[in-house]
Amino acid sequence: MINVECRRDLMNPCRFGGALLLLLLVGSLGGFNGGFNGGFNGGFNAAEAQDDPGIARLEMKFERPRQITVFGGKGHDLRADGVPGSGRTYWYLPYTIENKSGLDASFHLSLTASSDKNRRYCDIALPWVEKAVERRERKPLFSRVDMLKKSGAGELGIDFPAGEKRECVALFNAIDPEADHIVIDVHGLVDDIEVEELPDNGLRLTERVLRLEFHRPGDEFYTAMDSFQFTKKSWVNVTHEFPGS
Repeated sequence: MINVECRRDLMNPCRFGGALLLLLLVGSLGGFNGGFNGGFNGGFNAAEAQDDPGIARLEMKFERPRQITVFGGKGHDLRADGVPGSGRTYWYLPYTIENKSGLDASFHLSLTASSDKNRRYCDIALPWVEKAVERRERKPLFSRVDMLKKSGAGELGIDFPAGEKRECVALFNAIDPEADHIVIDVHGLVDDIEVEELPDNGLRLTERVLRLEFHRPGDEFYTAMDSFQFTKKSWVNVTHEFPGS
């Protein structure tokens, strides 16, 4: 979906829907030399994102992060020597997404996180951890595991008809015990990407990201995930640059 007219003009960046953007990225990565650079520039409030007409979007509700310890067995959580470990701890974020935009669309949703101790986390696909979380929460939850089952590793889009609602969970590796602050970035809630051509024929892509912030009072000797308290949420613009040749 192209939301506005596209011009090859630095003063008139293009805007693309998520599905078309992925095709653009594949072509860009194949034709550009150089690496990836990310940054943050500015922000906007949630009301502005929700009020954009003609742009598909998901509304997200979330709970506090929690942690769970999964013990070895049945081939899961094995040490390098093949012996089951005594247990491995993960943390997870339960959340609900709903398409209230009135538009059927495919969303490319992903969650990343970071701590104030310079540790980074990505939403991971571990079926045995998902099952353990579902048993604890007493309900089925849609996760990256289900996304991979449905679409495969090459295409992580989720078809989301207007009005559909899903209960989900994001799974992460163990949190840094010294972390006092966690930031979770939710990508892909709004199907709207700004694409700008750079003077060196590279591309600058800007997406809207929902940022969730949590704080844990106390010290490193008290590490329960349930002690994390919600601080704030905000919309930020995240920019990725792909240098040209």
